[in-house]
Amino acid sequence: MNIEKELAKRLMDEGESGNRQVAYNNEISFYEIVASGNIHRLEEALKTIHENQTLGILSPDKVRNVKYHTVILTALVSRFCIEAGLEISVAYNLSDIYIQLIDAASTIDEVYAIQNDLLRSYCRKMSDLSKNRVVSRHIVVAIDYIRSHIQENLTVESIADSLSLNSSYLSKLFKQEMGITLSRYIRDQKINVACNMLRHLDESSLTIANYLGFSSQSHFIQVFKKSTGMTPEEYRRKNYHQSWMGESEE
Repeated sequence: MNIEKELAKRLMDEGESGNRQVAYNNEISFYEIVASGNIHRLEEALKTIHENQTLGILSPDKVRNVKYHTVILTALVSRFCIEAGLEISVAYNLSDIYIQLIDAASTIDEVYAIQNDLLRSYCRKMSDLSKNRVVSRHIVVAIDYIRSHIQENLTVESIADSLSLNSSYLSKLFKQEMGITLSRYIRDQKINVACNMLRHLDESSLTIANYLGFSSQSHFIQVFKKSTGMTPEEYRRKNYHQSWMGESEE
């Protein structure tokens, strides 16, 4: 096969359709859910994941085609979780286990069942990772609440109210057990999500600011620069898609 000729033909057939870009954006958002350890959002996403999937043709055999795509998904989820702090040996060994299960599957439904299980497994690992320093149940629940409501305008008071706790008590307990203030933790989590969006998506600063519940685009830019030393656009220029190509160039 003449690879360049085949590539040109497929690009011409695909035309100027934005379907691939939309699919790519959806995939990245999905991987971000898993890497964030947000089990509640993952379960919501799993309800429609297979309905929304448009799989390219990697094999004329339907079962093998789904297997190939699921192996790719496993590799990408593993990489996202490593970038978010999962131990490399845990991520790779988990990947190996699930790829062996995928290889042994004989039906599409069986492959999809394995896929859902691996996504839940990685998501639980990431959720546990964020709680491994936590002692009290109140802080565990607070972290879960933050991750599940990261798109909202979170405050110490709103989180304390949701847990039926005194805000001063929650703030003191959080600082004692996590080593940082609750406000700082909220900010760091939002900035982490913003960084991933800037690395992998083409969304504007305004869209990201709205998505993460910032009061305005200017407030988002101010907080982002204070946290990273760069504006969102400067960060994007330096890091866009760099996670697939190694470290960013200095």
